Parts: sequence; structure tokens; C-alpha cells
Amino acid sequence: MSSNLKKSIAHFFKSVAKNKKLNTYALFLFISFSFWFLSMLSKTHETTLSVPVNYKNYPTDLVEINSPIDFIEARVKAPGFSIIFYHFFNFKTLILDYEIANSKPLKNGKNLFWILNSKREKVAKILGSSMEIMDLSPERLIVPFANKTKKEVPIKLFDDITLKSEYWLSSEIQLNPEKITIYGDQNVLDSLTEISTELLKLDNVFENTFIKVDLIIPEGLQTKETELSVSINVEQFIEQKMTQKVKVENLKKGYTLKLFPNEISATIRLPKSKYNFLKTDFLNITVDASELDENTKRLKVQINNLPSFVKLERLYPQEVEFLLIKD
Repeated sequence: MSSNLKKSIAHFFKSVAKNKKLNTYALFLFISFSFWFLSMLSKTHETTLSVPVNYKNYPTDLVEINSPIDFIEARVKAPGFSIIFYHFFNFKTLILDYEIANSKPLKNGKNLFWILNSKREKVAKILGSSMEIMDLSPERLIVPFANKTKKEVPIKLFDDITLKSEYWLSSEIQLNPEKITIYGDQNVLDSLTEISTELLKLDNVFENTFIKVDLIIPEGLQTKETELSVSINVEQFIEQKMTQKVKVENLKKGYTLKLFPNEISATIRLPKSKYNFLKTDFLNITVDASELDENTKRLKVQINNLPSFVKLERLYPQEVEFLLIKD
């Protein structure tokens, strides 16, 4: 049947093309229809238009009970041209902000809502100046919410950071915030112990760095923070090898303790800015004679009161042999 209809239509147009009278008739018919159509479009009509709605600043401490509507309806009076133009060429949306919505408390939740009459000016800008708004529906757009359970959890930085040669961290990597509040289902929150970040990969860092890293929020959970600020402070260091005689502490009176070897080599690192500190007598290498007993064969070497900005890299040897002599 479809093929017969196509053949009939094709035959009609061929007949029109061959028949001059029909050609003339069709031309006048088209011109008449065009004038009628333009006349209709120039007249004012009443109609209902759909205006798309988008929402922003979703409340993280609440969960929707019902999904909000995607469109509101606007009853308008406007020329046909404006109505046609709106349907085909208008892509604007009405933005509704949860942060400035009206609120009505409920048991274990709240209603957030907007009175649409207060949004007439915004809707008018979307529809265009040639349209007269007669009515907006619904009069009050309500989104019901229930309270969420919340939990504060620490943030774990997932990082792969390498420093340039002869540079080190001058302080611990700082995270801001260190903890965040997560909202969601109680059963999910009970099993949550931390929130991780996306991988922060930095190579050959040689200067102080401030960078933001996205947080990985598990599906179904929400938080107000979506990223983390990371502060990395570095400084250049120097490495120094020092040799010093070992001191004996806590030796009983009447005894002498000879050590083999009696000098220890210590390799330390400290900030380049503290280079002058090497000129002071800060290294205190000792053994503790109170650890001696019948089974002791070696004594452990210790470095005491090392400044916080000095890092011990190597100590050689770490233990010494001894000879205990009674005076």
C-alpha cells in the first residue's frame, strides 16, 4: 500500500509539472497559503510553553525524597512568530538555586521550594520580550528532602612525589582540609575509614609547591569539599661526613672501658642554610655502659640530642667491641 501511495504522489507531481494550468493553480495555491500562514503567525495567540529547569548548589546534608520536575509551564499570549521561534531556537533554562530556596522543616528533613511568581522576571528573559506571561505552573515548586547521616573522616593523600637531587622536604606535606564531613547511608558510612585523593604525581620538585587534588568520593556519598589543597615545602640540603670519638656514659666507678674502635663515622644531612652549624660541637656520640652484663659482647652506638633540622643518614660502625678494666 505504501508503494502505491508513493506512486500516486509521484504521478500527481509529474502531472502538475506537465500541465501548465495545474502549474499555475499550484503556484497561486502556494502563494495564498503563504499569505494565510504569515497572517496567522502575525496574530496574537494564547498557548502553554514548557520552560526547562536546572538546579544548582545541591544540599549535601540532604537527600531527595522525590526527583524535582524538569519543566515548568508558562501560559503566554504572544505573536505566532515568537511562539515558533521559541520552539525551535530557544535553549535557555531557568536556574533554581537551592542555597536561596525557601525552607519548611519536616520530621527528619525539610521542603525546599520556590514561589514561581517571584521568578517571573527570569522566565520573561527566557521567553523573550514579545511574550506576555499570563500564568506560571506550578505556583510553588517544592522539592522534599530527608536528612542524611554524616561522618567525619580523614583524608589520605595518594601521591608519587620525587624531589630533585640534593633537595628534601623542609616540613611534612600539609593537607587542607585534613578531614571532611561525608553524608550518606549509615551502612556505607560505618565501613568508611578514610577518603583518598586522585594520584598526585610530581617529578624533580625543587621549589615550594601549592597544588589542588581531586578527592575520590564513593558512589552514593556526598560532601561539600570536592578537592584538597596540598602544600609541599622543600629546601636544598648538604651532606657531611664527620668522625668523632665515642663517649662512655653511666660507667660504674672503679672501672675503665676501652672501645674498639673508639671513633665513629657519622654521615649527616642538614639544610644548606644551616651550613655554619657544622662549625659547632653539636655531635654527641655515646655508648651506654649501664647495658653491660655477662652476655654483652658489643655496645650499641647512639647519637643524642641531634637537632630537629639534622638528619642522620649513616652511622659506621653501629656497634663497638669493648674491654672492661677494673681499676
